[in-house]
Amino acid sequence: MIEMALLTEAKETDNKVRWDADIDGTRFSLYIPKWRVPEPWPLKIRVTLSPRTQHRPSSLSPEVASQNPKSRLQPISAKLNKFQEHTKTIRYRPDRDASTWEIGEPYVPIPMTFDKAVSLMIDVTWVTKLGNK
Repeated sequence: MIEMALLTEAKETDNKVRWDADIDGTRFSLYIPKWRVPEPWPLKIRVTLSPRTQHRPSSLSPEVASQNPKSRLQPISAKLNKFQEHTKTIRYRPDRDASTWEIGEPYVPIPMTFDKAVSLMIDVTWVTKLGNK
């Protein structure tokens, strides 16, 4: 598990919020659609990557998140599939149709990819102001 911080500079795009961590000198950035992030935006998130892809991904939709903002507090769990290998990172794509993705396409530092695994599970939990999930 790693803890990623919300940056004060360039922390958001038009549609996504970004958290960063430094993994052995390689930046790991995770973008999450704004509709999926609880408000106020958590300054930190906890991210776990696993080679075990059997557990069920979360499936919150933008419509449900809009109607019930507290539902955004639920952790995110997504299956990632290897898309493109780079020198220090591997770009993974969430499984399913892109319109249902709860995270962006992360460039995962190779030391975190379990020997360049074809598929990974990513779990994201929110760290609240009080340090609780």
